Amino acid sequence: MFDVAFSMQENMRTGFQLAARASEARSLLDCAALATPVHPSAAVSPGDTGDKNVNEKQPVLFPWVGFGTYRLGKGRSRSATLQALNNGYRHIDTAFVYGGETTEIEVGKAIQDALQRDIIQSREELFVTTKQWRDHHGYDASMKCLDKSLKRLGLDYVDCWMMHWPGPCWKSKPRQEKDRSKGTKRDHESEGKGDDPWVYAKVGQDEIASLRAETWRAMEDAYRQGKARCIAVSNFTIQHLETLKETATLWPPAVNQVECHPYYSQRDLREYCQKEGIVVQAYAALGGQDGTKAKWKALGGKLLETAPVIDAAKRLGKSSKRVTSAQVLLRWALQNNCALVPKTCSPERMRENADVFDFALTEEEMLDISSIAPSVEGEGRICWRTEPLRMLNFS
Repeated sequence: MFDVAFSMQENMRTGFQLAARASEARSLLDCAALATPVHPSAAVSPGDTGDKNVNEKQPVLFPWVGFGTYRLGKGRSRSATLQALNNGYRHIDTAFVYGGETTEIEVGKAIQDALQRDIIQSREELFVTTKQWRDHHGYDASMKCLDKSLKRLGLDYVDCWMMHWPGPCWKSKPRQEKDRSKGTKRDHESEGKGDDPWVYAKVGQDEIASLRAETWRAMEDAYRQGKARCIAVSNFTIQHLETLKETATLWPPAVNQVECHPYYSQRDLREYCQKEGIVVQAYAALGGQDGTKAKWKALGGKLLETAPVIDAAKRLGKSSKRVTSAQVLLRWALQNNCALVPKTCSPERMRENADVFDFALTEEEMLDISSIAPSVEGEGRICWRTEPLRMLNFS
């Protein structure tokens, strides 16, 4: 809960507006109101934030549509982010590890460029998300990770700090080869092929949950210290969230950013997050960049080329507005109450991705698009193709 008078004042200052559901958003400034984290066992009365911290009276409004910076390229992150800001985006999503740990620096430069060119008048007009990387799991390492992110971005705080990945990081290739030479393998294949991936993890399968808990403890403290206006997770399953809840002192995570598209709709996870008060943010809403020719063929074609998506675009295009397949897929996510972070270096695509607020898919079109999902759960997973634990089937 947040103070309404303060909320109105904040909206006047930033331009952000409340839209209760993603489908109700009408501009890049329309936002979800994030849940205020409290102790999981706390009984919180209306108007009470539970945990007392510097963010107590600040309504955290989360733009439903933002701009993603994954794989923009080392030479284009700054210019693309500046172009996005010039096109009206105010939510910028980045991560510690993006661009070989260079993207945060470029995003920070783009923010300064935007201020100097009067594209924005103040830092408060932006919602900036970054993510802690798995190589920094644990309390002290996570705190250092955040401090480094803030330094790179040139900011005193981020609006959202996410735990990027619930799993472990991996030993270097030389270390993996050394382990292989010792014959360190499991007795049977993992997911049908190769060695047990945990052999090459820096921490064991029985340690990762407690290490995640320490990372979350650092995030809770960062929230209390005002270094992050909200704290969140990414790529978490229901099991990961339930396990984290057992030790958390602040709950819920504001957001869970996950792969979500018609081939991999994550309906159960979305329903769980809605029940817990967690906003689901979809990445790879257009299918992502990890799909191989063989994968797309097995699924029946790229998302942009599937018949229900093309048919919906044609139907909508009969009106005065031209609608593309990409816009149909983004609209599908919004009507499933998912926030979005599409990314592109093309100014035209940026404008196209932002122009998804003044049309709607019919109920029949939503069902037809959803029906392209594979019958076997998880078969539509496209991202993290080279990740040994990509299916996240660990506690």
